[in-house]
Amino acid sequence: MEVPAPVDAECALPESVAGLALARDFTRATLTGWGFGAVADDALLIVTELATNAVLHGEGKPVLRLKYGAAVVRLEVTDESTALPATRESGPDGGWGLRLVQELSLAWGVTPGAAGKVVWCELGRAPRE
Repeated sequence: MEVPAPVDAECALPESVAGLALARDFTRATLTGWGFGAVADDALLIVTELATNAVLHGEGKPVLRLKYGAAVVRLEVTDESTALPATRESGPDGGWGLRLVQELSLAWGVTPGAAGKVVWCELGRAPRE
């Protein structure tokens, strides 16, 4: 069985919620081109949550990165804040975002770095059931 080399695509996002439409458009076009169209709706929800968190709670210019290899696509949003996100009690004022990411993805996490962090998740070729 031949496993394709990982493929990457990257999009710098504006530092405002106005960049969320760009993040969604970039994600849909890239995933469809890679043959991951079946998970595009889940990916759009996740990217919206991760990008919103980076804009509202992060620092610097967020970057959206999409990667795939074999049968998994990885969504990453990087920002320059070292503060790590955490799930919180859900209620009328929010707290649903990371729980949604957890529910829709195969795996998710945070990778801290010297210049900020990467919040990531992985999706399979087909939506979770």
